[in-house]
Amino acid sequence: MSEILNYKHASGELQYLKITNGSDLPTIVMLHGYGANMKDLAPLATVQPQFKKFNWLFPDGPVKVPIGPMMYGRAWFPLDMEALNHAMVTNSFETLFSEKLPDGLKEASGLLDNFIRETVKGSFILGGFSQGSMMACELTLNTALSAKALILLSSTLVAKNRFNEMLGLKGSIPIFQCHGVSDPVLPISMARALKDCFENESWKVDYFEFDGGHEIPPMALKSLAAFLEEL
Repeated sequence: MSEILNYKHASGELQYLKITNGSDLPTIVMLHGYGANMKDLAPLATVQPQFKKFNWLFPDGPVKVPIGPMMYGRAWFPLDMEALNHAMVTNSFETLFSEKLPDGLKEASGLLDNFIRETVKGSFILGGFSQGSMMACELTLNTALSAKALILLSSTLVAKNRFNEMLGLKGSIPIFQCHGVSDPVLPISMARALKDCFENESWKVDYFEFDGGHEIPPMALKSLAAFLEEL
C-alpha cells in the first residue's frame, strides 16, 4: 500500500510517500537527490524481493528548485551556484563539499530529525542518494537518532574536519556504500575518501564500485539486497 502524507512541525513541514509492505516490518527512510522528489526512489520498495521485507518512507526535501521550464523538483539544501560554477571551470569538484558545511544542511537535518522521531516506530535504516546521502550522514553523526544501518548511494565527503571529529565520537553502525567510477557529478575520489574516513574509525563499510555514472544500476541493487539480508 502506498500513500502520500503531510508532516508538520515547528521546524518546518514536508510531504512524504509511505509504502507499506506488511505489518510490523522495520522501516527504511530513503532521501532523494537534488532536484528529484519523494517519488524518485520509490521503486526501491519492491524492485528486489529483499526490499519487500521493509516498509519505506520517502520524504520530500523542503527546498523547491527549478529543473526546467515551469518544472520544479525538491532539494534538502540549496546549492551554492557560484561555488558550483567555479568547480566546473577549475575542475575542483573534489573540494566542492569537503571543505565546508553547506548552508541549509543543519536546518534540513533538524526537520528530518523530528520527522523520523515522530513518524518511524521501531527499528529503522537510514539512506539516501547523492544530496540525500549527505543528509543521511549528517543525521547519523550529528543527531541522537539510532539507525540500524546506513545506505549511501552516490555519496561524497562533506565538511571533512567536522565529519571526522563527529565520527570519532559516535558508535559505529553497518554501512552500504556504492558509487560509479565515472560519476560526473560527485567524483569517485571523494567517495573513496568518505569510505576511508569511516574505516579509519573502524566502521564496517560494504563498499561497491560499478562501471557507470551518477546512478543506481541493477548490480548495485543486488549488492544492497545482500547487505540488507545480512543485517
